[in-house]
Amino acid sequence: MDETNVTDPYKNIPKGLNDEHLWNAFIRRIEDIDMTRRSIRSQLDLATANNENQKIRELKTESNMLAKERAALHNEMKLVKKRIKKSRRERNGQPPERLAIEFMLIAQKKLPKAVFADIRNEAAMNVVCYNS
Repeated sequence: MDETNVTDPYKNIPKGLNDEHLWNAFIRRIEDIDMTRRSIRSQLDLATANNENQKIRELKTESNMLAKERAALHNEMKLVKKRIKKSRRERNGQPPERLAIEFMLIAQKKLPKAVFADIRNEAAMNVVCYNS
């Protein structure tokens, strides 16, 4: 196999899934890969005991390809997770962090100091309460 080829994380994933279903499909595929690689390890032990060099090479190649696919799935999952978080935040009416920060900076300039401090303290209290 050519090492310059990048493994396509979507090659064994159904098409047309939204991000939430895609996340679940990635998890299922990783579980399948892990189960297959455990089986390959058992087969490798047997092939090694029987001194079957060709079989050993084939099994190692298959295991390496699955490991690369697993790594590609894991990397893609990071991107999908970010999209899911962003989507949930938008659905829940929570502004993205940058908007929240800009809003806070403008409010700090335009509101009286005491009013801004009260709002900030109440927001901090809400964050503490909801994150507990």
